[in-house]
Amino acid sequence: MKSSTERDAPVSRLNQIRQAARQHFAARGYEAASMRDIAAETGINIATLYFYCSTKEQLLFDVLQEAMLDLLNGFRSTLETAGPTWMDKLTAAIEFHVGFCAERAFGTTMSMADLHRLTDEHQAEHFAARDEYDRELRAVLQGGIDAGEFRPLDAKLVTFAIIGIGLSAGRWYRPNGPLTPKEIAAQYVDMILGGLTPR
Repeated sequence: MKSSTERDAPVSRLNQIRQAARQHFAARGYEAASMRDIAAETGINIATLYFYCSTKEQLLFDVLQEAMLDLLNGFRSTLETAGPTWMDKLTAAIEFHVGFCAERAFGTTMSMADLHRLTDEHQAEHFAARDEYDRELRAVLQGGIDAGEFRPLDAKLVTFAIIGIGLSAGRWYRPNGPLTPKEIAAQYVDMILGGLTPR
C-alpha cells in the first residue's frame, strides 16, 4: 500500500506545475510563455511536464478554469455567510471579488488574444463558467433593485463595472503597495454602494 506522501505526490506536482504556469502566462502572455521554462521552474524535465499536461493549450485551459471555478465557488460561499439584506450580500460580494482578483491576478491579466488560443471547446467551457459568475452577481444587484434597496440602475451595466474594477485591481495591485486587498475592496465598496443607495 502506498503511503499518504506517495499518494499525494502527483497532486502536489500538478499543483506546482499549474502555479508556475499561472505565473508565466500572466507575466509573459501565452505566446511568450515557454513550456521548457515552466518545467525548469517546477524542477522537472520537459518530458515529465507533458506527462501531466498534453499540450500548452491544455495547460492554459486548466489554470484558467481552475481560477474561474475557485472564483465562482468562493463567491457562492461568501453569499452563504453574508448578512440578510441585499446590501449585506453585495458588500460581501464586492469585497470577495476585488480581494480575489488582487491576490490571484492570473486570469485577470490574460488578454482576449490569449483566450482565443483556446480550442473552440475549451473557449465554450471557460466562457460558460464566466457567464455563470456574471449571472449570479447580477442576480444580487437585481434583487436589491427589486427590493428597493438599490437605485433602479441597469443591473447588467453595474455588474460589468464591478467585474471590471476587480480585473483592474488584479493588474495593478502589488503586495508591497500602500494598501492591502481588504483596504482596496473597502474603498470600492464605499464608492459602488454610494452610487447605488436610493437618493
